[in-house]
Amino acid sequence: MSPERVFQILAAIGLIAGGWFYGDYWRTSGSAQVDGDEAATLRAQNSELTQRVDELNGELAQVRSMLSSGPYPIPDDLIAWIEKDYGMVFLKSPDVRLASPTAMRDAAQANLELIHGELGLEKESVAWELLGLLPQNQNLLVQLVMVNSDGAKGIFDLAKGQILISESFDPVSVPDRSVLARLLAQQLSFQNHPQKEWSTRDEWQAWEALHSGAAAALQARFLRRNAAANEAEWRDPEANREELLNELSPVIQGLSNFPFLEGADYSRHFYIDSREAWSRMFRETPTTTARIIHPNREPIAVKETIFPDSRKKILATNQLGELGLRLWLEPYAGVIEASPLAEEWRGDQYRVFDNGEELALTWILEMSSEKSAAGLVAEVKRSMLGALGETQPERVIKISSEGTQVVFTNSPTIE
Repeated sequence: MSPERVFQILAAIGLIAGGWFYGDYWRTSGSAQVDGDEAATLRAQNSELTQRVDELNGELAQVRSMLSSGPYPIPDDLIAWIEKDYGMVFLKSPDVRLASPTAMRDAAQANLELIHGELGLEKESVAWELLGLLPQNQNLLVQLVMVNSDGAKGIFDLAKGQILISESFDPVSVPDRSVLARLLAQQLSFQNHPQKEWSTRDEWQAWEALHSGAAAALQARFLRRNAAANEAEWRDPEANREELLNELSPVIQGLSNFPFLEGADYSRHFYIDSREAWSRMFRETPTTTARIIHPNREPIAVKETIFPDSRKKILATNQLGELGLRLWLEPYAGVIEASPLAEEWRGDQYRVFDNGEELALTWILEMSSEKSAAGLVAEVKRSMLGALGETQPERVIKISSEGTQVVFTNSPTIE
């Protein structure tokens, strides 16, 4: 059964039910003025209406059963519009399924484990606590699962290449359909440019910003294309996500919104340029968030970070990139100070060492110049070290620079 048929059924039920209640009310309130023949006619009409409502309810039950066990039907004109907008074609038919909240959460968790590894986010939680990015005793995996699934109208399952849409999805609502358009765009670009491994968090954030940001920009174009007189009455179909983000740490807010802000802007830069530039954007996938943030700047050569030899066991290692550096600075230094400093990022890597009793962290950053390295150290000492020391009084936290390199360390009091 086509989506159009589903819409017809929903509309018909609304009209018939309205007619039923109005007719019933008119019959009851006007019974004193209605003769016997007219009353009999009304009863027959109401009986017919009841029968039609029952038939339509039966059809709806069949639709729900079909959608719960098979692909969700997508209008051909929507598929054609997305393919034309992207300049790509679906290599496989769009795979969209209705899903329960549990299935949506499971898909969100499966995505995170595919991206970061089974224990990757647990290790990141430890590192982020030592960096001061995350308050102590926070479960990063649980929070990111909630952000990506709670209140969401849909989710793209990377592992299966499949779209799951919420049981609350309203096929008549333009905002809800815009979410579906965004997810279909993600599925389309993923089919044409698949990837399931990323060497660092920074590389993953850049990849996600490209694909999710391009899809978010398409969603905005879909909404403009379908603007109507009642546009002012539209509500954000995923408002719960924003409410949840407001309760979480600034770093999670920043990472979660990055694709929808800087990522969407990055895609628009190439979309407006030319179709060739747009196509090349997907072929030459950026590997750093610095590239996403600065689409007009020549790509930078990321400097390798070299750690001194150590016999300590490495528990975790990763790269945060320009985005991570900016989000680290912003809560303490403020946006005005953080952005220019983060722009001078040229490479980084942190390592968490485990000596069997205590954990220690070393974060080495490569900056564009000695001046920018010294400036970063001065700002961290001014706005951050005192606050970090208060939250981790049992730790020794230091930062220093030598040439273009900055070294941040968080060690136990006694090593």
